Amino acid sequence: MTHPAPSPGARPGRGLVTGTGAVSPLGRSPGEFYRRLSSGERAVRPLAADERRGLQATHVASFPAFSPQPEIPAMKARRLDRGSQFALIACAQAVAEAGYRIDEDHEAIGIAMGTGSAGAGALTEFLRVLFLESPEAAPPFHFPNTVANAPASQTSIELKIYGPNVTITQKDPSALNALLFSSLALASGRARAMLAGAVDEWNFFYAMGFDRVGALRGEKRASGIVQGEGAFVVLLEDEESARARGARPLARLAGIATAGVASEPYRFAPDPAAIARAVRGALDDAGVGPDAIDLWLPSRDGVADMDRAEAAVMGEVFSGRLPRELAVKDAIGEMAAAGGAQLVAAARALAEGSARRALVNSFGAGGNFLAAVLEAA
Repeated sequence: MTHPAPSPGARPGRGLVTGTGAVSPLGRSPGEFYRRLSSGERAVRPLAADERRGLQATHVASFPAFSPQPEIPAMKARRLDRGSQFALIACAQAVAEAGYRIDEDHEAIGIAMGTGSAGAGALTEFLRVLFLESPEAAPPFHFPNTVANAPASQTSIELKIYGPNVTITQKDPSALNALLFSSLALASGRARAMLAGAVDEWNFFYAMGFDRVGALRGEKRASGIVQGEGAFVVLLEDEESARARGARPLARLAGIATAGVASEPYRFAPDPAAIARAVRGALDDAGVGPDAIDLWLPSRDGVADMDRAEAAVMGEVFSGRLPRELAVKDAIGEMAAAGGAQLVAAARALAEGSARRALVNSFGAGGNFLAAVLEAA
């Protein structure tokens, strides 16, 4: 189904954030997550002995107490992998907060979900049984969840979302890439609303892979990330449609930009020029200067060279007068979903009036750099 294109003169890459969702060890709802984050709480903790099992990494921000109930009935939850459970709950929260009626036009809403790890848990369990027991014993319910697009697909099935359905696996900046895709879907008329965010799960085998490629901070490496898990989502709506239905927006997406450099897939590329292109590009797309930004959500995640490069570029762009900082990854670790957490935090800060405009930086391994500007609506 084709929906009306934006009115003449409307700038692409915009939309209203009308709902948020969050499932994380720092809060099982967006309100709780933002409250605890703002108060300085952190979900990063030492790995337990049964979690660590020889890893040189020492800390994690996992959610061991998570249960899919009461939101997902037990029978249904057994068919969903952990990442899909996270995503379904977070997306349902965003839809509910926005007061959005999916049943009025199932094809008007789509979903763009970033991830770095979705499917990893189901795949390792499926292969464990397959190889150690027999093909006949391999759990059939696990198989549909062994792919990265399982969370977006399972969520669209459960919520009856029939619009664009995209999964983006671009490591750390995947959530902002999902936001970029969503804004383009709105601008092109492919959808009137998009659930945009990211989801990740933590499990030992996924952590072991990251540990072996030297990505995790720990006993042997002072520079590196601490892994987290959870799902974070915003509902981005076409502004004209949102206003027409009487939605109460939390924030407006004012600008978004991307830059890149050639790099090995799991290596960070601390390129100041690329960082500057992303940051300045987002400001230019929003039509504002650095002095208009009063909240900054840094990409800083413990990778020393990247963190220094970001700090240097921000100091130059803002002439040493940096805006107030809200460091999400210090509290929940790094993952593709962390960018979604930054978007949720920025939207809620703008909605409560503690900022007028927020800059979100999200830079990842593989030479991917994104930045976005959100403003009060």
